[in-house]
Amino acid sequence: MNLTPTERAERREAFRRMSAAQKAEYIASYYKLPIVLTLLFAYVLCYGAYRHFSRKEVALYVMCANVAVSDGTADVLSEGFLRFRGMDVRKNETYLYHNLYFSDNPSLANHEYAYASRLKLLAAVNAEQADVVLMNREAYRLLSEGGYLLELSSCLSGSNPDLYRRLRPCLVENKVILEDNGIEVALGEADSYRAAEICQTNALDVSRFPAFLDANFTDSVFLGVIRNSPRVAVAMEYIAYLDGTAARDSGGN
Repeated sequence: MNLTPTERAERREAFRRMSAAQKAEYIASYYKLPIVLTLLFAYVLCYGAYRHFSRKEVALYVMCANVAVSDGTADVLSEGFLRFRGMDVRKNETYLYHNLYFSDNPSLANHEYAYASRLKLLAAVNAEQADVVLMNREAYRLLSEGGYLLELSSCLSGSNPDLYRRLRPCLVENKVILEDNGIEVALGEADSYRAAEICQTNALDVSRFPAFLDANFTDSVFLGVIRNSPRVAVAMEYIAYLDGTAARDSGGN
């Protein structure tokens, strides 16, 4: 509705005579939608700017599968590695996936937990956001059989021969299933299970690595590198860091 100059002047004068509370009520009544939209836009803009400037670069993604770590060990696994590399912990991070649970025969209570962990693993691998995995014996067997783990002998020997010679006794092997008829058996299209398998050296027993001396693990802990990791070179540094070899080579600095 268009107002005449006289009507607009009258409204301005009426608004001028209002008390502060009346003015606030008047503005809220007539300009509620524009105010809400403006505040919403400002919030989205500020939140986006905060996320952009506070976002950390991920140096390495580390998964803890069937392995629980204390806060102290988590610091060794994450910020300790960044400090070792001379990286600013305010701008970088070692991303830890906690509480992943893998089992081929989970209890009824843990079935959904195991299913969710498998989905998280698949999503992280497909997004290339999974590099190193720390796991117990059961998780190691399952991830090895699933073909998730990188062959470590040639990788270590090629990137750091001295480290390879030192850690060779810690290398372990497990079977990798190249193909099987598990789906056919589940659908009743085959009577017996058959699989093509190979053995591969795809993990390290890191239970006695210096980084884990105070972790109080009750069972063996294995370290593997995810096969499609785009940060394999960093993963090799991580292995040397956990073993303490790099610190010894640099004189303990």
